[in-house]
Amino acid sequence: MHLIRYQAEYQEPMLALHRSAIEGFSLGMSQQEDEADLVAVEEVYLRRRGEFLLGFIGERLVAMGGFKWLSDGLAELRRMRIARDLQGRGYGTLMLRELERRAYQSGVHSLFLHTARRRPLTLAFYRKHGYQETGQSFYGAVETVQFSKPLDKRACESEANQCAAPNGGPAALLGNSEATEGPPPVN
Repeated sequence: MHLIRYQAEYQEPMLALHRSAIEGFSLGMSQQEDEADLVAVEEVYLRRRGEFLLGFIGERLVAMGGFKWLSDGLAELRRMRIARDLQGRGYGTLMLRELERRAYQSGVHSLFLHTARRRPLTLAFYRKHGYQETGQSFYGAVETVQFSKPLDKRACESEANQCAAPNGGPAALLGNSEATEGPPPVN
């Protein structure tokens, strides 16, 4: 997988990936309300010390995720999505580790996130990566679990960031053009 920083030209495929991920959920809000941050990625994430990455295999957008800076040293991990047919192959781990690394380098010392309670595999994914359950909430009508994780230099200091995918998955480092195809990386 080849990671790049969000570019507006990929907004439609990004929205399609997001919509496929929430299929089957009754959010209790309009699509416009749910996607407000996704139609304003540059303003909500990039211009406010956050980050938003897109992952490609060839020309296909298969992953997305970002973090939103909240306060001194605290950011919210948001919109982590992996194409359903590629889940469990290490792409989520690659995306998560790169977002953690970038967050740490930008001064974030703690990340938190919300994810749907009725997604046991997603809950297990975050626990496996060191996130601790810290509470419960709702996103519209969806019951969520809140997780947090302190970031430390040891885990986030290098681009490698232990990005080898679990189970032999095809994780590749950002900008490794020999291992990936697709749009050029934007750092």
